[in-house]
Amino acid sequence: MTDSKKRNKIKGWIYSIMDLTDNKLDLVEHSKGINMSYNFIHNYVGVDLARVQQANEELPIPVSLKTYIEVMTLHELGHAADREALLASLPWTLEVYNTKKAAPKNSLYTDPDLLKIVLDEQLMNIEFEITAWNQAETMNNFHQITDKQTFDFIRKHSLASYEKPYQQNLQLYERLHADAVEMTA
Repeated sequence: MTDSKKRNKIKGWIYSIMDLTDNKLDLVEHSKGINMSYNFIHNYVGVDLARVQQANEELPIPVSLKTYIEVMTLHELGHAADREALLASLPWTLEVYNTKKAAPKNSLYTDPDLLKIVLDEQLMNIEFEITAWNQAETMNNFHQITDKQTFDFIRKHSLASYEKPYQQNLQLYERLHADAVEMTA
């Protein structure tokens, strides 16, 4: 299949899920290295066509590209269903962004106070991800896009990309915090 045909096929799968769920959002192609995303400020779904195919190939158990695209589209539409909460988080998200940007280089992972801010942001993102997956599950159950086992497998794999870095940073924070307490004792 040519790149053009595959590109159109993938976009067609995304649009078919949007149509089926009556969530007609704009679809924007990008090459940011993020397979699919939801831009809550501008209310569109983004897709990196090369990355989404690569992400599907990285699954430890094979899932058809069509099923993967459909489930990930449901997930992004789950974020769209939570748009008001995402918009409400924007002031704090900008505050965190500015704090991280102003921090001295490499201090985010050496200063326990700054790392705590990173952890709080990661935890908020995990909560948004879980909410989006719960919304996606409701849509999947209603529309019968894929079986529960495949859906749960893709959800678990996707959530791990947020939970694993959080757990690593939490362990680092606990070590840094313990070292700081030990130094003051």
